[in-house]
Amino acid sequence: MTDREVVESLNNAWRALAKQYQRCPNESIKDALNLLSKIIGKVNTEVEESHREVQISIEEWISMLNGGI
Repeated sequence: MTDREVVESLNNAWRALAKQYQRCPNESIKDALNLLSKIIGKVNTEVEESHREVQISIEEWISMLNGGI
C-alpha cells in the first residue's frame, strides 16, 4: 500500500464513521471522528512533505558544479 493509499484508506474510514454517527450520534463516535481527523491531518502533511521537491542551496549548486557531488 502506498502512502497516498493509506491516506485514502483513512479518509474512507472517517467517512464510514461519519455515516455511523449520522445514524446514531453519540459522544464516543464524535471523539473518534475528531481523533481520526487529527491523525489524517498529520499523516497527510507527512505524505505531502515527502513528495515535495526539495530545493538546493546556492552552495550545493556550486559544489555540484565543481564536482563535489
